[in-house]
Amino acid sequence: MSQKAHIEVLVSKLIAHLEPSKSNKQLRESRIRKDRILQTLTNAKPTTTNQFEIAARFEGLEERFRILNDNELADALRNRLDELNGQNNRWAPEVLSFLLLLADRPLEQTRLEDLERFQPPLKNSPLTWSEILQDDPLDDDDGLWDNIDFARDGSDEDNDSIVPALSPSDAPSEDSSDVEDISKIIEKLVVSPDDDGLHNLTKAQYWTHVASGASTIDGSYGSDPHQGVITLTETQLIREVGSMLLGLPSAVYEQEADGSFRVFSRYRLKHLSPLAVSQLLGNFARIGDELASIRVWKHRDEQFPLTQTFQACILQRLAATEKALAHLQTRLLISNGDTAIRSDNTDKAQPSFQVLELLFERVCMDQNIGDTVSFEYVLDIFLTCLQTYLKPLKYWMEQGELSPYDQAIFIREGRVNVPLDSIWADRYKLWYDDSDQLHAPKFFHMAAKRVLNAGKTVHFLKLIGRLTEVDQDQGQISASAALESLRGPDSDTSLDSFSERFDKGLDEWITSSYHSSSALLRDCLETQYGLYEALDALEYTYLSRDGQLTDIIADALFARMDQGRKDWNDAFVLTDFFRNTLISKRCITVGNLNVRIKAGVSRALGKSRSVDMLQSLCPTYDLPWPIANIITKDTMSVYQSIFTLLLQVKRAKQMLERRFPRTLVLSLVKNKQGSRSILLRLRMIHCVNAILSYLTGIVLSPATADMRQRMAKSDDLDGMITIHQAYAARLYEQCLLSKGHASTLKAITSLLDVIVLFTDTCVAYVGASGQTSLQQTRSLREFKQRGLRRKVRETESGSEEEASDAEKALDTPPITLGSESSATKLEKMHDTFDQLHNFVLVRLRDVSKGEEEVGVEMLAHMLATS
Repeated sequence: MSQKAHIEVLVSKLIAHLEPSKSNKQLRESRIRKDRILQTLTNAKPTTTNQFEIAARFEGLEERFRILNDNELADALRNRLDELNGQNNRWAPEVLSFLLLLADRPLEQTRLEDLERFQPPLKNSPLTWSEILQDDPLDDDDGLWDNIDFARDGSDEDNDSIVPALSPSDAPSEDSSDVEDISKIIEKLVVSPDDDGLHNLTKAQYWTHVASGASTIDGSYGSDPHQGVITLTETQLIREVGSMLLGLPSAVYEQEADGSFRVFSRYRLKHLSPLAVSQLLGNFARIGDELASIRVWKHRDEQFPLTQTFQACILQRLAATEKALAHLQTRLLISNGDTAIRSDNTDKAQPSFQVLELLFERVCMDQNIGDTVSFEYVLDIFLTCLQTYLKPLKYWMEQGELSPYDQAIFIREGRVNVPLDSIWADRYKLWYDDSDQLHAPKFFHMAAKRVLNAGKTVHFLKLIGRLTEVDQDQGQISASAALESLRGPDSDTSLDSFSERFDKGLDEWITSSYHSSSALLRDCLETQYGLYEALDALEYTYLSRDGQLTDIIADALFARMDQGRKDWNDAFVLTDFFRNTLISKRCITVGNLNVRIKAGVSRALGKSRSVDMLQSLCPTYDLPWPIANIITKDTMSVYQSIFTLLLQVKRAKQMLERRFPRTLVLSLVKNKQGSRSILLRLRMIHCVNAILSYLTGIVLSPATADMRQRMAKSDDLDGMITIHQAYAARLYEQCLLSKGHASTLKAITSLLDVIVLFTDTCVAYVGASGQTSLQQTRSLREFKQRGLRRKVRETESGSEEEASDAEKALDTPPITLGSESSATKLEKMHDTFDQLHNFVLVRLRDVSKGEEEVGVEMLAHMLATS
């Protein structure tokens, strides 16, 4: 394949990967794009790299390093350039040019220790005997090779113990007399066997006897039940049982392949029946099974510190038991109860903290049944293991970081590169497994959230630079001191349950580690970052806390809309106006206040006069990142939605009040249709004022005051976030912005649109009668030019595209400004307003009955009187 064809194939693959073509039109565009790329590549002339320029740039880079007092980096660069110059490589200039293009602050980001990885490996030459002899010659100056007479007395002089090396000629000859003396000595050393003693010893070894009729405890005897029966004393039987419990071979028991013990039934006691002996030995066999399983479990390699601590505790107690059994000769000290924990040797997928759950349950059970001995025994193991489990948690609460040595706690690090305004919620989280269960002991579930918040608080203080050693250590108590009451003398007989006292001790420990850091963080948020000033700023900006300032902003915006200006929602102009209006409030940092316009919203006012166009305005107030962790982005969207709703209501109110001068009212009163319009206007004013009073007086003011009171009593940052989120959810619900009130909100918006359209129609109605002023006539002409003729055509063709959402829900025809007379249009508006008003009233009454909302019921009552 030629180079041109190869390039064409690569270009085709690249285009297909970046822009998958589906339709014929896309295929044609892909072919055109391919031809252009191939033409560009064909006409392009390959550039060559100037090697002298590259060398000069590297010399300049070396000189820069030396000027900035980094001679080590400059020397390293020079050494490698010299080494590269000694090699013949025609691609060296291109490679160096490529490295210069990739360079990004080499003085700051280069680490010389990385060069060690590129060092050639050292060649280990084999060790030779010549080198060894050169360092350590084989001379005999120190008598290393002399023969030593080990038979001589050790008290002799050292030089006497050295015997010269023997040669074959110096070897002693064997004399016959010497051989005879040796034979006599050997005969004297031989002891004649004691047959009687050997017989008695063999008879005493009862475990070597073979009985043909013997069987296990659950088997049956042979033809003669008494054949091969061996009678033992109590001491002998205790010895065999002790050997079995120690894991040693025993004549009474046989250990199976799975580690369990089987009892031989041929052994008896004189004063007990065979059945009683069998049951007694069987009970000991079951205890031996438990001990055998523990001995198998102790050889497992545990990975987690908690299970390692538990394993060490069990081994200590197993060693103590074996020591007691080893010294047991006359009495048997062994508990007849079950073991506290049975270790499962087969399932290795269980979490490491399961041993804590089992120990905790056993301690509670022993206290409930009054088993004092077992309670104290298991409690000591539990508290020892708990100390190990609490160590990484203590490190987390004191340092605000996860311990690198233990990954078994219930806290996990989420995303690493988290924005500062969401670091509280996204950096560290609780660890839940696949079954949505917290990865922690059950008795720790209630305290897990507080432990998480304690460490997050310390981490947060580190980020704002307010954490000191005094702050960390002030008022803290150790976990052992907080849980010491569980070891008290009356711990097993206390009227309080062990779980209650454990929760109390754990709460004291967490509180001591959490209270000081939480109080410090709260003080920083209030004094250094202005938490309550930020809340005040949001109220003034979004929630119309100062109605006069809000009216100034609204009137200026509505004036631009009524003038028909195309730049009525210009972001720069509105931002400047917002800042100049709210600059009088000390809580507002005007530099943080901006107005942005939602994309996709037209600025033109010719198509529609709907209040929905106000949704394009989105004022934003930038908060410090510590405050932004409390007032999250989700809650800021609620503030913006409430601002839009208030602005829409004020738009309708402004149209009813400002667009109805006295001359217009007097003109409408002169005829019957005009009088009805005046009455309808009064109803509309009452309706708008009811909605505005409900939003500002019944919903916003009480909810904000309640939120501030609860936030002042909050103990930690997590509580503040929860309170503010609940506050935002409450506003979102009561302001009818939730999905459950979607139809009601659409109907209210349509009601406001009817009010705006009614005002424009009244102006047009009076203008048609020749009773308007020159200014009103000019406004009417501009209004008709913006969309009247187009809506005439839409009415004649039966188009209903401009129908509002609430009218669609009520199956009402759309209201248009067509060729009909103004009187007919006003008559239609009476009917439409009544329908929408009744629909909103019914929906509000249904909501007040279902959710028992007093505020919604009051709004329904106020609307019912209009």
